[in-house]
Amino acid sequence: TIGRNKELHMTFIAMISMEDCVVLAADRETFSIYTSGSSEPSGVMARKITETEDGFVTASGLVELIDPVKSRFDSESPKDVEHMLAIIAEEQQRLALHDSKLAGVWIPKSTWKLSLPMGRGVVAVFYDPTAHSLGGLRPGSVMMTYPGEVPTDEKMYVDGLFPQGRFIKPSESEISKAIDQILLAVTFLRECGRPVSREIDFAIHWGSEKRKIELLA
Repeated sequence: TIGRNKELHMTFIAMISMEDCVVLAADRETFSIYTSGSSEPSGVMARKITETEDGFVTASGLVELIDPVKSRFDSESPKDVEHMLAIIAEEQQRLALHDSKLAGVWIPKSTWKLSLPMGRGVVAVFYDPTAHSLGGLRPGSVMMTYPGEVPTDEKMYVDGLFPQGRFIKPSESEISKAIDQILLAVTFLRECGRPVSREIDFAIHWGSEKRKIELLA
């Protein structure tokens, strides 16, 4: 009998980096993994952006790995890269001890995206599982995470909605345009039959201001 093994959040996430501003977006779709290795939408909607003392964090991957990291970022408020990477490594090890096979599949596929005050402004930060490192996204750059079944041509179309350098100087008008483009991308993916929810959660971290909004695509 094929039964449900684990729940995962392979999801649509967008991160837009501006100067002293980060826009994060995440859909609410979740998936179930079966012992056969297949997956399907679970029917459970989840909010995937967590507000911390310092900024926001969201993630894609196995819920049993990504959620403990988000929770610890919230409760421990790590102030340096070493502490952040230590939290991720400890939770990866915890998963490996619990289920080495699952860890072998999902540690390389699970990643986090954050907004953080650093130096003189807010920066967009992402975790690279291949290098086990945190990198910064340059202002004017966009990073997308897609559900696994989105083909290359559809990704190229969505990426084309966000030409590099389009969003650099933050303003209410530019942030609104960025949000509109993300909703346009979601509408396109849904029309292509991809499992992305209409409900999209946004987090805007601009200078000392943090706010969250919910919109429908």
